[in-house]
Amino acid sequence: MEEIVLAYGRYKDLHHTASLSEKIRILHQVIRQDFSYIDRVAVALFDRNMNTLKTFVQSAKDLPLQFYECLMDNAPSLMEIKARKKSRLVNDMSVFENGTHEHTKKIAANGYQASYSVPLFDSRAFIGMLFFNSYQKNVFLEQDLAKLDLYAQLVNSLVVNKLQSTQMLLGTFRSCLSLVSYKDPETGNHLERMARYARLIARELAKQGNPGLSDEIIETLFMFAPLHDIGKIGIPDSILLKPGKLDEDEWQIMQTHSAKGREIIDAVAQHLGLKSFDHISLLQNISGSHHETIDGKGYPNRLKQDEIPIETQIVSVADIFDALTSHRSYKPAWSNEKAFEELKRLSGTKLNSDCVRTLIENEPAVKEIQKQFSDDPE
Repeated sequence: MEEIVLAYGRYKDLHHTASLSEKIRILHQVIRQDFSYIDRVAVALFDRNMNTLKTFVQSAKDLPLQFYECLMDNAPSLMEIKARKKSRLVNDMSVFENGTHEHTKKIAANGYQASYSVPLFDSRAFIGMLFFNSYQKNVFLEQDLAKLDLYAQLVNSLVVNKLQSTQMLLGTFRSCLSLVSYKDPETGNHLERMARYARLIARELAKQGNPGLSDEIIETLFMFAPLHDIGKIGIPDSILLKPGKLDEDEWQIMQTHSAKGREIIDAVAQHLGLKSFDHISLLQNISGSHHETIDGKGYPNRLKQDEIPIETQIVSVADIFDALTSHRSYKPAWSNEKAFEELKRLSGTKLNSDCVRTLIENEPAVKEIQKQFSDDPE
């Protein structure tokens, strides 16, 4: 009788982690078995709304580009790759030695000499770029590119799977959130702005050395931030829509929306088979503890200081700032200056002081977000 042998294969470890960053690291090790000269594998995502390319995940012994995005219009060679849907091979990157863009300078400064760049697609939609980099010149051979393209397709599939799973989760929760918005409408672009403030704060904190923030986590935080108040769907209309001040009993019920939000997230993730989804804890934290305060007097668990996850502290500052600078039926929109003063007053007692400082120090970027996502059509 023929003996049956079960082989684990070169890619067995890809099934043992939910993290895309870890999958890319494992795949990089496999690629180097065939192409030892490939020293960096990196994926950048395309932001269709902002027309930018932003760092996402990478595997390399050095990390030349992190927490970075560039406007596609300012990168004509990348625009050409996107438009023609074809890969680009540069076996001697000295052709870019006079390049002025930060990404060109940093790649060169870290000693990379050759590059193979591949566009990534979800069906026909452009979703980003994959970069294979080497410290050596003239190492990418024509006969090797077909096999390298197969690896690129595998990376493409991993990225698409990650994004589709995230979008399925987001789509479900946004449907729930739309029910809340019918009852408790926010200003038109409030959620778009606050998510981008959150990403701005997170990216700057990461540049300053916060160890808990990677490009992948920052992007996930950006996508999950608008779902922080999803628990309001479980609050009775008589309380949620009450025009006047809540009494003590009503306020106690209103405070349960944080815990209800986490319960909803757990239930939906369970039904969708996504309970082990990578970074689901980010969404749980954002919904469940966005009303915790640094002094331990928040709710529902009276967490304080570092007991509050950093992603939650970031979202709290972003949400409060946009609430202050947005028009509401009960108040006019505050100026940025007045809102910044209020954030400073709350800094260190209610809000994370580093998050507050970072937002204020990046006022030009704040104004650009306000301009891009204004509620005023004029």
